[in-house]
Amino acid sequence: MIEMLETIFVRTCSVAILVLEMIGALIIIFYAIRGLIELLSRKGNGRLTINNGVATALTFLLCGEALNTIIAPDWKDIGMTCAILLMRAGMALLIHWESHNEKVHEEQPE
Repeated sequence: MIEMLETIFVRTCSVAILVLEMIGALIIIFYAIRGLIELLSRKGNGRLTINNGVATALTFLLCGEALNTIIAPDWKDIGMTCAILLMRAGMALLIHWESHNEKVHEEQPE
C-alpha cells in the first residue's frame, strides 16, 4: 500500500515538474517574441520586456527544481538539483536587479 502511494506521489511530482518546466519555456518564448517585436517597432523597451519574461519563467523553473529535490533518489541528485536551484535563483536576482536599474535609468531625465 505504501509503495503504491509512493509511486503515485513520484509520478505526480514528475508530471508537475514537466508542466512547470513547459510553462517556463513557453513564457520565455512568448516574452522573447514580444520583446523582439518591441525592439523592431521601437515601441516600448524590448530589453525590459525580455528581462521580465525571463524572471517570471525562472520562478516556474525554480518551482520545478524544488519539486525535483523531493523525489531525488540519492544525495548526488539532490546536490545537482540544489546547484541548479542556486544558479537559477542567482539568475533571477540578477535579472530583477537589472530590470530595477533599467527602470530607474529610464525615469531619470537627461
